Amino acid sequence: MPPKRKSTGSSGPASKRAKGKGAAADAPADTPATEEDTYKPPRGKRWAAVSASANAEGDYRMVWKNEEKAYGYITLCSAWYVSSTESEDSENDEDEDDEEEEEIEEEEEENDNIDESDKDDDGKMKRLGPRCQKKHCVCFLLLSANPEHPWVISWAGFRKFSNQFIHQSLRDPDNFSMYTFNDHAGYGALEVLQNLFLDFEEAAKEKRGDGWREQWAICEAVVHWMLHPNTGVMTMIDDGDTLHESMQLVGRMFLSMLAQLDDLGLVGDATAVKSLGCTMAMYMVLANNLRKSSALDEDDSDGSSTAFQPDCYDNAVLSYANKCGVTLRGPKDIEELIADADGNVKLPSKNAKDPWGWKAEFKKYTKNQGGKIGGDRHDITTMSSAERKAANFDKKDPIKKKDMDAIKKGMVMQIA
Repeated sequence: MPPKRKSTGSSGPASKRAKGKGAAADAPADTPATEEDTYKPPRGKRWAAVSASANAEGDYRMVWKNEEKAYGYITLCSAWYVSSTESEDSENDEDEDDEEEEEIEEEEEENDNIDESDKDDDGKMKRLGPRCQKKHCVCFLLLSANPEHPWVISWAGFRKFSNQFIHQSLRDPDNFSMYTFNDHAGYGALEVLQNLFLDFEEAAKEKRGDGWREQWAICEAVVHWMLHPNTGVMTMIDDGDTLHESMQLVGRMFLSMLAQLDDLGLVGDATAVKSLGCTMAMYMVLANNLRKSSALDEDDSDGSSTAFQPDCYDNAVLSYANKCGVTLRGPKDIEELIADADGNVKLPSKNAKDPWGWKAEFKKYTKNQGGKIGGDRHDITTMSSAERKAANFDKKDPIKKKDMDAIKKGMVMQIA
């Protein structure tokens, strides 16, 4: 079965009983626990009492204990959807690695903008994650080390993005040697997306991260995850109308985010939103890809280039870039996409009520789905043991009792 690790977030009564095993409880008596040591994020209300999805979300929410780190920016060699053939030579020779480290160190010494707190004990730039196999790897380095690098994402955005693969894996019966119904994995992926919609709305109400940073992290996560090949299964569900409406909502959500940032004067190159140009470019790639897969429709304009079309929301993204002077960067085909798009869409006025119709359409979408979306209905761990046995190829529960006990204690389940 999948390996497990402890989520430091809440996961119902069972996790409360396991709380005493945390780092704060094990600390010496003369070492008082800090606020970060004892931080416990709130548990979402959309989860079942026992749910690996709840544990995974709790694990992500631990980034909230240090908002300065969470909403700081890091670089990636490239987005994960970019294939190795589109990236730099990925040879990983030890001698080359030594040379690369020397080059990076030299660049750091020349960069006067690097704060000493951004370096580790050896004086090198901190990495928040592992190196990849590419030459001159800049993955997980703080943006201050390579401020001109095109691929940028907030730490919270990356953690939210990577967290979605856990959620998606829990909703794929193949991972548990089960058959339930034909499109379980596809609807499971859609459920993951719907939870991201709900996260976006919750973040707006909570105003976490200066009122916009958590919402921005969610927008980053959505586009990185949606562009990854793993989400292709979502486009094969048998409900084409729901798929189409969902993909339109992705665009409306992002445009409402841009409108919010525009109201705050944060759309431009000289902005606190350091991943803006990269993320906007990726949403243009996503819209183009979704039209190619027929998840969105092709241009159906009536000849008015200023009219907004939900299926061509990339035109509105480009319009923001043109109006506010945002340099779109990252994807190698961005210049081609810019040339093919129409950046003359009429943008909403400042502080407009429900710009781009996100709130109205989201409410309508939820009503059409029976009044409730998201949650963990498709999460295999929320099924009863009898249900899993009935669907399993060997008529055995694929989740052993010790694994379910671990989930009840808040452990995060990951597919090996």
